[in-house]
Amino acid sequence: MIMNQTLASIFIREQVIDAIREFFKHDGFHEIITPVLNQGLPLEPNLYSFSTEWQYLDRQQTLYLPTSPEAGLKKMLALGLEKVFAISPSFRNQEPADQEHNPEFLMLEWYRSNADYQQIMVDVEELIHFVAKKLATVKRQQLKYQEEIINLTTPWKRVSLAELFFKEINQPIANFLRLSEMQSLAKKLGYQTQNSTWEQLFNQVFIELLEPQLGKQPVFLIDFPARISPLCKPKPDQLFLAQRFEVYLAGMELGNGNTEETKVEKVQGYFQKEQDFRVKNKLSIPKIDQQFLQALKRLDQTNKNYAGIGLGVERLAMILANESEIKTINPFALKS
Repeated sequence: MIMNQTLASIFIREQVIDAIREFFKHDGFHEIITPVLNQGLPLEPNLYSFSTEWQYLDRQQTLYLPTSPEAGLKKMLALGLEKVFAISPSFRNQEPADQEHNPEFLMLEWYRSNADYQQIMVDVEELIHFVAKKLATVKRQQLKYQEEIINLTTPWKRVSLAELFFKEINQPIANFLRLSEMQSLAKKLGYQTQNSTWEQLFNQVFIELLEPQLGKQPVFLIDFPARISPLCKPKPDQLFLAQRFEVYLAGMELGNGNTEETKVEKVQGYFQKEQDFRVKNKLSIPKIDQQFLQALKRLDQTNKNYAGIGLGVERLAMILANESEIKTINPFALKS
């Protein structure tokens, strides 16, 4: 079949999905079909869901669209599966529709038992190299994106966010773990501080000063503050930092991975804190997924480590198709 460039770019997403499935099936993963309609969700900062109404006869119930397939996958881990993945429609309210975002998108998420975030970083390297090779977009471990040559040779660079922070601010991030300390820094840098949370202030520093230093080559950003990583285990030798990473490729954040926090009391505390914040600020509050918390409790009782990542399928397809806008990969993307 002869196809134009528009169709060719759209079909890249299909080929990416096929290659992802081949990669995980070969490694013995189970593909899970996670629900789109949910009675409750994990309650995380800055992740806002869509809701709908289920009506039957005289009954009515609010249901929620998932911000990721995380809850469903962890419930399957709790049933005894060791390796699971999903390619699932995910939804984010209160976010834009622009070059790299769409309120509805495909999220690839996978989890391993007996693993930590270091193993997931290796998974990411191997997966992206496998998919790129399948699509024949890699030559000598290099691909071209928007006139930039991207080198996929492994291992990819690991960059410490804490070290970037020290380099830029000339003080360790441990000196700014209280809200008042971060407010003082933000004011000094000329940022908006009124009614801002610690996370919002930190994100201003991150976006303006730290993220631009990552460049276009593949990189794992590690050493995130634990206080903005509520579902991540802390580093045992530096409890104020989390066992978490973000992976960047061609200057785009592709995914967010971590070693999972399974202490249900800690996670419940994070959810309650977020619930209180939303009540105070009159924000949407989905019901907390109690089955998710029970799943974490069962995982904790196994005394195993669990690790995983959520990765944007359309963003990966954009890079491999050498496209700069998500609408060229997903023709149904919304317009702001």
